[in-house]
Amino acid sequence: MPSALLVAMLSGVAALLGVALGHILSAKRARLDELAAMRMAAYVDFVRSTSLLFTARRAGRTEDEIEELARLNDAKTRILLSANPSVLKSLERFWLQGGTLEKEQEIIAFRNLCDEMRVSLGKERVSLQMDLAGVLFKVQPSTYSYRVHGVDG
Repeated sequence: MPSALLVAMLSGVAALLGVALGHILSAKRARLDELAAMRMAAYVDFVRSTSLLFTARRAGRTEDEIEELARLNDAKTRILLSANPSVLKSLERFWLQGGTLEKEQEIIAFRNLCDEMRVSLGKERVSLQMDLAGVLFKVQPSTYSYRVHGVDG
């Protein structure tokens, strides 16, 4: 009898430990998923805000600059709270270069930052041969036609 009781108790303890471990792992996974979602949203908001400011400056518009800078700073803060050290280092380099995307070194720093963001999200690095700057910063694609879009030049 004692051995049957011992087996039942050990089975109960093992079941409780399994449930507890499952709960701990599930909670940890949920926190990691939440952090990944926060990181992704921060990255998207940062790139969007940077793009808006770049486009506005290129067009000579500055009236919404304070609001746009506030959104950019919010995104940077969320990146600081959620990103990997390599992303933070790349963000720092981009920002210390000027952060305006007006000079070649700023564009290169932004490209490196985007690459680090990709890696932190589990994606591979973008090939150095890819014209990422051209894709990101040309106002219209090379096939854009003003005549087709009703603008006479």
